[in-house]
Amino acid sequence: MYLDRCDSNEVSYVDYACGWNRKIMKLMGIWPDERRFTNASSYKVLFPIGFMFLFITLPQTTNLYFIWGDFELIVENLSVGNMTTTIAILKAATFWSNGRYMKLLLSHMENDRKEAETKENVEKMTRIANISRRITTGSIIMCNFIVFTYVTLRTLLLPYTGRILYYRAYYPYNTRIFPYFELTLIGQITAELYAANSYTAVDTFMTMLMLHVCGQFSSLRKKLSKLCCENKNNFRNDLARIVRKYGTLNRYAETIEDRFNGMLLIQMLGCTIQLCVQSYQAISALVDDDQGGLLVVRLFFFAVYTTYVMLHIYLYCYVGQKLFSEGTKMADAAYDCNWYNLSPKEARCLTIIMCRAQISSRITAGKFCSFNHQLFGNVSSNF
Repeated sequence: MYLDRCDSNEVSYVDYACGWNRKIMKLMGIWPDERRFTNASSYKVLFPIGFMFLFITLPQTTNLYFIWGDFELIVENLSVGNMTTTIAILKAATFWSNGRYMKLLLSHMENDRKEAETKENVEKMTRIANISRRITTGSIIMCNFIVFTYVTLRTLLLPYTGRILYYRAYYPYNTRIFPYFELTLIGQITAELYAANSYTAVDTFMTMLMLHVCGQFSSLRKKLSKLCCENKNNFRNDLARIVRKYGTLNRYAETIEDRFNGMLLIQMLGCTIQLCVQSYQAISALVDDDQGGLLVVRLFFFAVYTTYVMLHIYLYCYVGQKLFSEGTKMADAAYDCNWYNLSPKEARCLTIIMCRAQISSRITAGKFCSFNHQLFGNVSSNF
């Protein structure tokens, strides 16, 4: 499908790979456009961030002072709204501030598509773009379904709790009277929709970027493995092109790591706290005899929300593992080519590539730990 649309110049490769992310990020004001102080659209991001901060983060964080000592209320405060929204604000602000770097990476993506010469490479890039689109679509549907489930759960609880907000928080006015109660509920729901979609959009966008660079490493590896079979007369020129491309891909991955490792550290810490308090709430619901039919709804929300959090952790662990393995496989490709047909001087050039490939790119959480399958296994076993 993409090939037909691309041939008719209806859509670029980047737009196709981004899928729904482009529309959501433009709505949030964090799409990687040119940022200018004189351009009003550059500050569009302040509206959703302001909504999230004023309706969820600030009121719930302030409320912690008043509920300090009540463990149940503190757990409820940290379980969904406050922690998730705070992380979403951090991610939106970090992504917006790095728009210039993201735009550069997107231009590299588009150039890679234009430079794809063989049908095999084009099909591989299209396949990766389709995978990115499916991940984006599934994640966005899931995050909005979670918000809908939570709102439904809190609405069903209203006959038991009275006129209590979906997210208990402190506001400088009486939230129990009309119309402040209704308007505040609308504000909280809107803020949480902003939080869920910005949280998801940043994660799936970064997944798309890293899947792309992994695909480029794979294509480059095949070129290297066939280097000595095609034309030994142009060996040095072909090798020079491969080395330049290899360096570009490593800088691509390092840009993502350098600009977002701090954000990923905060996200991992926040997810750890959320998984702990969500587990406590699930256990509390099981031992509470007064839940009635709402127990099933609460446990269903716990299962869906926990799955969502774990899936996003796994996304980073999967692409982090793939990025590292694709980089190190460059050494295997250099060894697999017919180096024994080369002169000793030319063969030594391949050993330099093999040494460089041992130091592969990684995605880390604040330089403390690398995202890989082992990390996800540790998180899953501890959970």
